[in-house]
Amino acid sequence: MKLALIEDDLLLSDTVSDILSVEGFEVTPYFSFKDAEIALYENRFTAVILDVNLPDGNGFDLAKEMRSNDIGTPILFLTAQSSADAVILGFESGGDDYLKKPFEPSELVARLKNLLRRAFFHTSSSLLPIAKNSHYNPLTQQVFTSEGIEIALHTKELEILKLFLSKRGEAITYDEFFNTLWGYGNDPGFDALRAHIKNFRKALPELEVQTIRSIGYRLV
Repeated sequence: MKLALIEDDLLLSDTVSDILSVEGFEVTPYFSFKDAEIALYENRFTAVILDVNLPDGNGFDLAKEMRSNDIGTPILFLTAQSSADAVILGFESGGDDYLKKPFEPSELVARLKNLLRRAFFHTSSSLLPIAKNSHYNPLTQQVFTSEGIEIALHTKELEILKLFLSKRGEAITYDEFFNTLWGYGNDPGFDALRAHIKNFRKALPELEVQTIRSIGYRLV
């Protein structure tokens, strides 16, 4: 899941990036209003973490600009402005949640995951049913049960899922898996691939993955 972190404090930006990277998020930091503005037009992010006081602009204004241009990416304000008026302004400008500094890392992670869970229900037209009780959201790259509970997948298992879905019903060769998971020219061996396929089957038992002897695997 790709996150835009817009925060001009370099130390805090590094800290937040480290916290979220451990949780499996791909974090891209931006340190100014202008750089973030350009990036938000040119890229699609799963969520935006936005500071209010930027050196060349205001986070509330950036959020308003996003919403006026139909950019519906969820926004979590992360700021030292803790007054009731600031919180209200944050929501009125298009923010979805508001976390005051200083904060506990566990609260940041919990709020972000909850934000993405809510976004899941608001983007039901984007959901791809992958089994009777499982859905995949390609925008957030998350898998949920029919009750909206996230099914946690590690990075490699998520890549396997995307590969299977792109070729559902087709035989996918070992080389295709190696190239997708480890890059062209890299061959970590069959044991590594088997281990990830085993974890994938365990995480998503509803999906029927067939082993095709001497060739690869197929998602039925």
